[in-house]
Amino acid sequence: MDDTWLLVHPPLLGPAVLGPLAAELRGRGATAAVPDLRGQVQDPAAPGPSAAGWARRWAAAVDVAADVVVGFSGAGIVLPLVAAAVGARRVVWLDAVLPDEGTGHWPAEVRELVAPLVADDGRVADWTTWWGPDAMTQLLPDDAVRSAVLAEGHRLPADLWSVGVPVPGVSGEPRYVHLSPAYDGDAAAARARGWAVAGDGRGAHLDVATAPARVADLLA
Repeated sequence: MDDTWLLVHPPLLGPAVLGPLAAELRGRGATAAVPDLRGQVQDPAAPGPSAAGWARRWAAAVDVAADVVVGFSGAGIVLPLVAAAVGARRVVWLDAVLPDEGTGHWPAEVRELVAPLVADDGRVADWTTWWGPDAMTQLLPDDAVRSAVLAEGHRLPADLWSVGVPVPGVSGEPRYVHLSPAYDGDAAAARARGWAVAGDGRGAHLDVATAPARVADLLA
């Protein structure tokens, strides 16, 4: 495994969640980059307008040439833009949102989940707080990994989820890796497009951090 890999974290989290997977890939001989793109989706001085154009800013901020680009979770919606920017020959949705070509929109269930979490300042609560006080200990039992993920917690402008995202056609070889039941629909949509789909969806979404060797096997 001597390819150059670009791992793209979701808007709601920082790069630390993909740190264990990047380390696993490097241990197998790959070059793996996990850029921090959080600044492209938030501007404390302007929580509303910062959402407009976030996807293009996100893609433009990635200046790493890569053979393979992997988008995890919510990064899937902007993955075609990123893949076009870096010229990757393989594009992998990793338990990720699979957008329609043309203009992608967040799934209705995501928008409904976010709506009650909006504070008076127009920002959504940090994702790491969504599931209760003990949830992150259960989701990320490794102390070092959990601490790193929590340290990158941030709040996003609420209108980010209402903005359509440009979705160009994917020129590289597309694949889907299915980790958890939450992404059954996206994996099914990938199969319907004729894509190769790895994984059975019986694991957990955060296997990227807790079972990186298994996820790397699925990516190979």
